[in-house]
Amino acid sequence: MNQSISVRLFGAFRQGNPESSLTVEIPEGGRVTDLRQAMESALPDDNARSLLKASAFATDSAVLDDDDIVPDREVSILPPVCGG
Repeated sequence: MNQSISVRLFGAFRQGNPESSLTVEIPEGGRVTDLRQAMESALPDDNARSLLKASAFATDSAVLDDDDIVPDREVSILPPVCGG
């Protein structure tokens, strides 16, 4: 059985997608690695897919590790940033 996860998009992930979020399917009780794989298939361009490897997933209160179970609520994908 699968679960639908809504992923809020920020930064470069919004450039290829006019929507502010993307919904993907992962296995029930799936982990962040499953979410990362589903996002790779759903992202519209190579630039976004290459950023995916260095990006973090987070809830409104915590950054998730790849082996964490994806919570049954909206998560955000946070692209890498640089600054001075």
